[in-house]
Amino acid sequence: MILGNYRPVTFPTVRALMNAALSTCVLVAGCGGAPPPNSSTAQATQGSRLKVAVTFSTLGAIVQDVGGDLIDVTSLVPVGAAPETYEPTPADLVALSHADVVFENGSGLEVWLDKLLRSAGGDKQPVTLSGYSDLSHAQNPHFWLDPRKASEYAAKIAHALEQADPRHAAEYRLRLKQTQTRYGALDRWIAREIATIPPDRRVMICFHDAWYYFDERYGIRDIGAIEPSPGQEPSAGAFAQLIASAKANHVRAVFAEPQFSPKLAKQLADGAGIVTVTDLYDDTLGATPDLSTYEGLMRYDVARIVGALNS
Repeated sequence: MILGNYRPVTFPTVRALMNAALSTCVLVAGCGGAPPPNSSTAQATQGSRLKVAVTFSTLGAIVQDVGGDLIDVTSLVPVGAAPETYEPTPADLVALSHADVVFENGSGLEVWLDKLLRSAGGDKQPVTLSGYSDLSHAQNPHFWLDPRKASEYAAKIAHALEQADPRHAAEYRLRLKQTQTRYGALDRWIAREIATIPPDRRVMICFHDAWYYFDERYGIRDIGAIEPSPGQEPSAGAFAQLIASAKANHVRAVFAEPQFSPKLAKQLADGAGIVTVTDLYDDTLGATPDLSTYEGLMRYDVARIVGALNS
């Protein structure tokens, strides 16, 4: 896989959302009150929870692990939608205006967020968990699919929550330690599961370029993605080459996500004579309880990957 293949799509400005957001605010308690505290100095008042906005639900699950019942988390991108191709709504402006802390992944994943923050007003700056605010250094944004990198996210999250809510700093630190312990156990479990796949079968083709860091961590060869960039269908020549590569490398399955159309994945699978797995989760949680946490999502995905590659 070539990291440089990942290029985010761009969207129109969100300036037009402001008028619609004003109407939405009428229905939201407190929208006409005093402005929210700055994200760097905000502190939960006695008996209240810190208001946290995250860009998408998988990120929100990691934030929830660290914050627990001390925070209220709102995901701008709803469950079942993709952050790469998301178009903001007036409700997102409201959520940002009330947030004490805003978390983004960064690395070019949420190209719409800067304009949305400017439209929301104030001087909030998002906490960038990937370490990169754009694509100038890291050209694949899906770091969290390696649990070790998710642990690094958790440490940044805990620090930001402590800064915003110092009264509960000790509790955030404790939850961070517990979270990183669980993520470490998850990492070891995944390694054991992947080890059950014969080495010559540890090959993946995916719908979009999400699994680079996972594959790098666990010794899986990722030989390509159907969409070289989000929302960009491959040319006929590139698609034919991917089918040929699947055959040459004895790929056993093509993996896609439920938030994207399965049409191209099924065409590739039919052309290469392999199976299609259309329900991996990465940019979004699932709608069922077992897919509502980061660990649940990862365990589900690993079971699907191992089952397909061992079939």
